Amino acid sequence: MRDFSDAPTPLAIARPRGARLIEARSPKLGRLVQHYDQASFQQWLRLEADPSVSTFCERPARIGPAPTSRLISYWVSRQSAQEFVLLIAGEMPADLPHEHDGKPLRVVTSPELSAASIWIDNWQRMLPVINCSASSVEPALKKSIVAFSNLPIPLFAIEREFAKAQPMLVRAAVFDLLRTGALLAPSLHTQRLSLHTILEPAQ
Repeated sequence: MRDFSDAPTPLAIARPRGARLIEARSPKLGRLVQHYDQASFQQWLRLEADPSVSTFCERPARIGPAPTSRLISYWVSRQSAQEFVLLIAGEMPADLPHEHDGKPLRVVTSPELSAASIWIDNWQRMLPVINCSASSVEPALKKSIVAFSNLPIPLFAIEREFAKAQPMLVRAAVFDLLRTGALLAPSLHTQRLSLHTILEPAQ
């Protein structure tokens, strides 16, 4: 049994036959993550966009001791709580355990991912901007954006206010503030990202 007192490392597996490799850089982990199906990639986007998730690991373990047993999709750490996430595409297995290694095993189904499709698509657009430019954003710029956004305000107003900075840096700062929970944009769950997306201060 693997030790989950610290963040685990992904299990090394061969790429499933016919599977497409989807590789992306994780801002939270500071490394590349590899996915072999679209559902795993979509769930990764949700974890990256969730400020309550402090860290995670893809393919942390198998449910059973057999080398062919079902792979757990993610180990997730949320402050003091940990859980495992299992992606299920079809019918729910009857013998699926409720926990693994003493931690809850949460099932994420295809309908749940479909219901979050707009949120996922928005973050698929925002994370590349964060990866390309967020490391170049000065902390003072983020602090100024948070102070300026003390009331609900559209994205275009923030970009106009900080026009002296490079537009991509301003946008990367806003997106990273959303990722970390310093700003909120509830409409991203139901509407496409645009210059009219409303940003709100965190409560």
